[in-house]
Amino acid sequence: MTLDSHAAKLKEMAEKIIDFTPQEISSITPEEIQRLFYDLQVYQIELQMQNEELQKAQFELSRLNNKLNFTYHCVPVGIITLDYQGFIEQANHTFADMLGYKASKLQKTHFSKLIFEEDKNTFIHRFDAFFKAPTNKSLQLRLQGDKNLAFPALIKGNADDGSDTAGESFDLKARKLVVTITNISDVITDANKA
Repeated sequence: MTLDSHAAKLKEMAEKIIDFTPQEISSITPEEIQRLFYDLQVYQIELQMQNEELQKAQFELSRLNNKLNFTYHCVPVGIITLDYQGFIEQANHTFADMLGYKASKLQKTHFSKLIFEEDKNTFIHRFDAFFKAPTNKSLQLRLQGDKNLAFPALIKGNADDGSDTAGESFDLKARKLVVTITNISDVITDANKA
């Protein structure tokens, strides 16, 4: 729908609401017409000012959204969002780069498919508890990328529903888990050297 057709539709809807009879219109005095005309001009200016403010706010929201999107994808930590079953709903570019994949390819992939075979059972057995109450919990697993190179990762999560634990009335299926993944290869290498 174009802006002109949208304006025409709004005008048509407004005309249906007004519903003045010809007798009512002919009984309006010239002074009342001048006052109405003045009021309409003031109202039009108010609407233009409100529109300008809305456009400024929309621009600022767009700018902040772009900045947040850039930050999300460029932080030096992998970030994914998991559903209650462990499927990836969203992944940042850092996590995808860690594994040698494109972020879009990771969507709808079960997280366990990215875990080194010997560590999958650890994830599967601990996922429910981790998902239900992620605060102060972490997992240390080896992840396996596109080139089958495994790397150790520290995995931490936060509930995306505004709570850290699920109450009895909370629907876990609606919860999302935002997970950070940090490659800890350097930490382990340094610990082995010491």
